[in-house]
Amino acid sequence: MHSLLARQIEQCTDQNGKVDQDQLFALISSAYDDDARARHRLERSITLMSEEMAELNTQIAMEARQTMTRGILESRDALITLDADNQIILMNQAAAQAFGVENPRTIAGTKIDRFIDPTRLNEGQVSNFNGRHSAGHEVPISATFSVGMVQGMAIRIINLRDETERRAREEALEIAKQTAEHANEAKSSFLAMMSHELRTPLNALLGSAELMARTALDTTQANYVRMFNEAGRLMMAMVNDVLDYAKIEAGQLEIEKHPTSLKQLALELETLWGPPAASKGLYLKIDTTHLDWDVVIGDPTRLRQIVFNLVSNAVKFTVSGGVTIRIKSVTTGRDCRVGIDVEDTGVGIPLDRQVSIFKAFIQADSTITRRFGGTGLGLAIAKSLAQQMQGDLTLTSAPGKGSTFLFEGRFEATLEQESAAHEAAPETEITRPLQVLAVDDNALNRQILAAMLDLWPVATVWATNGVEALEAMELQAFDVVLMDVQMPIMDGMTATRRVRGGQGINRDTPIVALTANARNEDRAMCMASGMTDFVAKPISAEALASALMRATQLNEVAEDGSHSEKA
Repeated sequence: MHSLLARQIEQCTDQNGKVDQDQLFALISSAYDDDARARHRLERSITLMSEEMAELNTQIAMEARQTMTRGILESRDALITLDADNQIILMNQAAAQAFGVENPRTIAGTKIDRFIDPTRLNEGQVSNFNGRHSAGHEVPISATFSVGMVQGMAIRIINLRDETERRAREEALEIAKQTAEHANEAKSSFLAMMSHELRTPLNALLGSAELMARTALDTTQANYVRMFNEAGRLMMAMVNDVLDYAKIEAGQLEIEKHPTSLKQLALELETLWGPPAASKGLYLKIDTTHLDWDVVIGDPTRLRQIVFNLVSNAVKFTVSGGVTIRIKSVTTGRDCRVGIDVEDTGVGIPLDRQVSIFKAFIQADSTITRRFGGTGLGLAIAKSLAQQMQGDLTLTSAPGKGSTFLFEGRFEATLEQESAAHEAAPETEITRPLQVLAVDDNALNRQILAAMLDLWPVATVWATNGVEALEAMELQAFDVVLMDVQMPIMDGMTATRRVRGGQGINRDTPIVALTANARNEDRAMCMASGMTDFVAKPISAEALASALMRATQLNEVAEDGSHSEKA
């Protein structure tokens, strides 16, 4: 029984247990009236609370929308909101500026198609396309969008960026890149031209010195010729350094792969640098006791360039004591790691100069250039070459304690012997008479070349350009043609192609390029035109004799082949 009803019955019961029904009914009726009034008060409270909640929700929604609107309007990002029909609800100032809209409020309700194609938008993904400016021209933009619900309505928020400045920067960078490439090409062309122009007089200088050295000279004259020859070769080394550095900058310097003897390298170092060291009262020691392999696959020319540069510097900058060269290798299977240390007892290099010494045009002491000369490119080139050989060139030094340059490179060990050029020197004496056509437009070069050819039994016919050369080759057969490359009227490669493409008596005659264009690509172009050999200026008598001998052997092979075909 309900506790309240029990108390009411108890109140209406006398001592004999009899219930006063009228009093009971009055109490129950009063209780029900109180309950009804309480229920009414509760319902009223609930109604008031519901109204307050509804008003609060409306206020929250309004504040949220105001906050979103304010956030969009104040954002530095270009933002646009659209309804479900792609009509603009809101456009902030940044977006209006991108499309040239003066007052963004005036375009509310306008279709977004006026400015961008909504089909190009991808939710959550950046799209790049052109929008339409109010002035009529296109505007490059990138845009993305997201979908949200505001008061039960789906709203798309577009975030876009005007790409005009970025594209302008990219175009400017592309133009700058092309300009730099053109400048680099122009620099390469200039260096190639300067190399050609410098090699031409150097050919005369060194050729004259060599020819003079072959004559009867007294001690004083011989000393002058020696100095003359050394100065010319120093200038030639500088020209080569500049060209090599230009190739390194352009990424065009390649490492070739040929059998290379490390023991032969040691012999060459002793032969070439022993006398200069001895003349200064220095010792030159070469240690090969830690060399476990001899012939490796590498670039013998570039390896010599690195080591010769290190030894040349060591001898040049050492006043007393001497130079020690250690050539060592550690071979595992076909992998051969070669190390060459060049240690001197010179003045040493301060620690703060040891990093910059491998940079181009830098020397450890500014007085070095004045005292010894040089371009400051040798070590920069040597380090780059070492790195292309999967190694490096480093330095340990201390003032007053000398310096040690350490070359490391990775090569392929091979059982092959060195090329025939290293195994046995080619013959340099021409014993049988030769008919030679020599073509060169430079009068001084013709004089030097004539003096060298007069050393052997050679009958020479001269031409000054490709047209004259073709005319001469129509009149008689030659054993060898010595062809300059750059000439007026007709260059050497054009003349060679004409000869090879014809049916004349010199169609198969060996043609040797004698040129001041000494780059690998120049050699390749000469060979592609049909030339059979290549000798870079300045030309020595020994190099010329070797070229003539190779051409003679080529002719003999061709003649033997023709005889066997006839047989």
